[in-house]
Amino acid sequence: MTPTVMVVDESRITFLAVKNALEKDGFNVIWAKNEQEAFTLLRREKIDLVFVDVFEGEESLNLIRRIREEFPDTKVAVLSAYVDKDLIINSVRAGAIDYILKPFKLDYLLERVKKIISSAPRLTVSLKKNIEDLEITLKFEDIVRKEIKRSNRTGSRFCVMYVKFEDIMRDYETIKKFFRETDYILPISASEYLFVLTLTGKHGIEAVTKRMKEKLSERFSYTYVCYPDDGKTYEEIILTLKDRMSKPRGNES
Repeated sequence: MTPTVMVVDESRITFLAVKNALEKDGFNVIWAKNEQEAFTLLRREKIDLVFVDVFEGEESLNLIRRIREEFPDTKVAVLSAYVDKDLIINSVRAGAIDYILKPFKLDYLLERVKKIISSAPRLTVSLKKNIEDLEITLKFEDIVRKEIKRSNRTGSRFCVMYVKFEDIMRDYETIKKFFRETDYILPISASEYLFVLTLTGKHGIEAVTKRMKEKLSERFSYTYVCYPDDGKTYEEIILTLKDRMSKPRGNES
């Protein structure tokens, strides 16, 4: 049966972007401009996933709650450029199963939707895990945006590095010693890390990976982006990093 995804957003642009990402893979994508249209469609046909923006604050949260209460087998996810930490966390608590920040790459959105649709009828992951992931995302965005401002003000550079270990690392302190006190370390899973290396360029990444290859026995893969060479805005940096994360380098290379 063809899965149906509904986008609740006054902007047709968002709907068309989601439609473009999903329809080629067999999804039926429909659009509701407001809450009234959304519930008309929900009562008329089976909808597997509803995307809701959270820019309307409490009204958006109430929409998520209503959908989850009246249609418990329909999943709800946040799709928004709005990154107010408390509001988005509250949307997860209201019943949203996932959050996806705009702008998004089409293949990234498709991958996330497939995971949501194929999951158990209720929740794919625990509420606690969703909130923890969100807090990491927002903290990372805050760091990168601050570094962009500093770089623009001082003419300096910075880099973002992603590392995935083949096995779970034994000790956070083992990782920490390869970086300076001014660098930021964000664990995103038991075996994955994001690092923001301040006041440095590609040579800083090369120095870190050289030390890690020499000192660590664990196999790892990595990739990185540097400002401003790989992007001049937060959104450009993230899109480039996500693309490179799909084909990281190995420490044996």
